[in-house]
Amino acid sequence: MNDELYSLYDFLISVLRKEIEVYRKVRDCLLMERIILTGTSVDELYESNSKKETYILKAKMLEEARTKLVGKMIHKLDLDERNVKLSTLLSYGNDRQETELNECQSTLRPLLMDVNELNEKNRVLLNSSILYVQKSIDFLDHLLSPGAIYLNTGRLRASGMHGKFVSREG
Repeated sequence: MNDELYSLYDFLISVLRKEIEVYRKVRDCLLMERIILTGTSVDELYESNSKKETYILKAKMLEEARTKLVGKMIHKLDLDERNVKLSTLLSYGNDRQETELNECQSTLRPLLMDVNELNEKNRVLLNSSILYVQKSIDFLDHLLSPGAIYLNTGRLRASGMHGKFVSREG
């Protein structure tokens, strides 16, 4: 293997390590987000979302860099790009590179699974919160708005206390 390909392998390892670092930060953000979601601070939630968006943008940029690197490596090795995965490239590097790529792969896979699981749990929590808020709004709307109940004649029924607050001080 030539020096350029060794350099590509080393750069790929570097990119993967940066991805691991970024996804660890995303995971930490998601863990903190869960705590924030059960609290009441909207400002903390905005700050958490901002951090998470920054890390996700970094992860996308690293993913693009990794994809380009892998494409160059596939081209240099004259492989069929449709069947190449990271594990396929392991065997073409030297022993050190193979070991380091293996370590990156074994760290990144469970990390991404954790991030997806935490994201899904937070999504469920957010959906439950949204449903709770919507039901609360509907309840308040029901209390504050007069109910339109029609009689058989087509006229509105005027009696009842629906939609009115009653205060009995005395």
